[in-house]
Amino acid sequence: MTTHELRGLTTGEPAAHRAPHRSSRPPVRDVPAAGHRVLQLLGPPSERHLAQRLNAILEVLAGLRAATQIQPLVDPALFARLLAHGRLPGPHHRIGTLHLCHPTDTALEASTTIQSGPRVLALAARFERNRTGWVCTRFHLLAPRTGPLRMVNQRPSAA
Repeated sequence: MTTHELRGLTTGEPAAHRAPHRSSRPPVRDVPAAGHRVLQLLGPPSERHLAQRLNAILEVLAGLRAATQIQPLVDPALFARLLAHGRLPGPHHRIGTLHLCHPTDTALEASTTIQSGPRVLALAARFERNRTGWVCTRFHLLAPRTGPLRMVNQRPSAA
């Protein structure tokens, strides 16, 4: 029967006598809190994915979806504000074309129009990347003003 002895690759001495080898991998520094899922996203979400997230938030505001379904998609402070928000004017809505802006590598801002029944509303949202993925941190629905137009910065007449 043959006996084998393990030898190091760089030296001829047996492996048991070598100094311990340290890994060249960098240490893990950004570990998510216990109980959180880790989403591996290399870049920002696609335009279609953002439209789906905005649509889900709008469905919660319209009363068509349970609020707990969007809780992992939004910031906790925004989630509390959405729960306190009133309902949308119409039961159905349609999202217009998204306009995207990337102010930083970890932030994405989107704006669009929402047609809800006969009304057209403006929507602005901000998404930020954190340890668990991209979450919505700001969500603003802007309704048109009703009533007469006001002049801004009116100057008094010189008469």
